[in-house]
Amino acid sequence: MDSKTESTTSSKKKLFIIIPILVVLAVVIIVVCYRGLKNREAFVFSEHLDDAAATINGEALLYRELSFYVLYIEQKVEKEARVYNPESPKDWWNSYVNGKFVSVSAAETALNMAIHDHIMYNLAKQEGITLSEEEKAHIEFRRSDFWEDLYDEQRERLPVSKEEINATIDKIGIAEKYQRKLAADMGVNDFEYNFDGYEYKKMLEANYKVEIDKQYEKLVFGEITIHHSKVNFINGLTSESKK
Repeated sequence: MDSKTESTTSSKKKLFIIIPILVVLAVVIIVVCYRGLKNREAFVFSEHLDDAAATINGEALLYRELSFYVLYIEQKVEKEARVYNPESPKDWWNSYVNGKFVSVSAAETALNMAIHDHIMYNLAKQEGITLSEEEKAHIEFRRSDFWEDLYDEQRERLPVSKEEINATIDKIGIAEKYQRKLAADMGVNDFEYNFDGYEYKKMLEANYKVEIDKQYEKLVFGEITIHHSKVNFINGLTSESKK
């Protein structure tokens, strides 16, 4: 093989290596740009409290009914974020984990938990389930923990009143009691009827039609009751250094 042929072969090999890298970079740039556009079109949670975030067999689940779940999930993920990068927690929210951005996973979890509890609470009401005094005391401990765990800025940016959020916590307690009863009746562990449990998913698919508001995906979790003033960009530049 002469030197010219060897050179041509070498060039082809380099192309085979470079082209996939360029494709991956192009995909990353497209995803980042798409996320940027979505952020600019952000759906403001507090302006749509009385709109339906979802319908469950035709019954509306309002955005205001998601307030507890927004606070709970944002507190939980923000805690992880401040461990991941104390200087720029937003980096964690923007991280791509298990095929999704952390902020997107948080949004899905909050809504799925709310839908689950709404269904379980309504079933509990149908059976006249209430909490015992002991169970009410347990809920009070959990309520106290919830409020203590919130960040100061979250308390200042409550989407609805404290009373309304406390009412949601009470409903969750009743929903969980029904879930335990249902699991016992079906002879399975409680977790099978969690919002991500196998038996619950089967029940949901068989008995419920859930329609999610198309605007919901525009919610930017990590920026509803939490706010980040510093964001790192791809090249290491920060929002502060761009000023």
